[in-house]
Amino acid sequence: MIDFFREEEFEPGMSNEDKIVIGSVALGLVIMVVGALIYSTGLIQIGGMIIILGLITAVLPYGIISFLKNRAVSEMEKQFPAFLKDLAESKRGGMTMLDSFESAKETDYGRLNREIDKVQSQLSWGIPFPEVIERFSRRMKASPVIQQSLSIMLQSYKSGGEITKTIESVGESASMLREVIQRKNSMLKQQLVIMYVIYFLFIGITVGIYFLMAQLLGLGTPETGTLENVGEFLGDGEDSEIDNFCGPEVPYASPLCSIAQIFGFVPANVTDFTSEFAEQYSYGQMAYYKSILFTMLMIQGMCSAAVAGQISEGSPSAGIKHAIIMLPAAFIVFMLVVRPMGI
Repeated sequence: MIDFFREEEFEPGMSNEDKIVIGSVALGLVIMVVGALIYSTGLIQIGGMIIILGLITAVLPYGIISFLKNRAVSEMEKQFPAFLKDLAESKRGGMTMLDSFESAKETDYGRLNREIDKVQSQLSWGIPFPEVIERFSRRMKASPVIQQSLSIMLQSYKSGGEITKTIESVGESASMLREVIQRKNSMLKQQLVIMYVIYFLFIGITVGIYFLMAQLLGLGTPETGTLENVGEFLGDGEDSEIDNFCGPEVPYASPLCSIAQIFGFVPANVTDFTSEFAEQYSYGQMAYYKSILFTMLMIQGMCSAAVAGQISEGSPSAGIKHAIIMLPAAFIVFMLVVRPMGI
């Protein structure tokens, strides 16, 4: 199990979290290299899929780990005020700090219990209370709420103040802050719903745009599209045919044309976009437009998910759960609706 809250100075070596991230990146790079080699042999669809698999392998574990870490911090912040309240009650009852933490171990504080166990064990080993709290604070660097609360407790202890009253006050402040955060999250949920609605509308608009372009430009048919004399708008100003975007004269479109072949946006038997058959059915233009709209959907989905993660949990990496919803939804709609058009 991954321990997100380590004491780096007392636990030398690479953490499991770092091992997983580095290992996934290395494995992803190896898979992408293999995919590139297969792609270079002419097996474009298989090679492209392997490259995409390698990219997912390299990136996805980091996103999942970041999401799990953010969730663990959120759970601990939720239980922290109750823990401080019980700790203050134990101190008021005449218990020592060691006995108070020993008593706290019997209560279920969720993810926070693991940290309470560490504190109790360190106190039982004879480590001074200020040092134990400092180490606890360093482990909680991912949570400013808990870290600041521990800092106040530590300063009160060092100054000789009434630690019980300080713990109660800190607990009340943490509880109030948690309530404010919950109200903020409730309000932000409305923004998340709006973001989802906007993205799904964007998917619908993308489908409509391609349908309109296919009708106007005659993509996938040997007949001329509705838009006559299109060369005046997209060509060289003469009544000529549209440039073949997947031809050698437009090199910047090559990656998009490869995407079209990888995902089957054009018939599988079309391997040369400059052939007479491909020119007759405008498969070069079809591949270009389908790919550029598909790429727009994926980029928009990733950006929307990152913003949703930032809004909901304060970290773009927390948007992995939103990406798991947005990206597959866009992919499925595009593959079922847009991909078959003209094939």
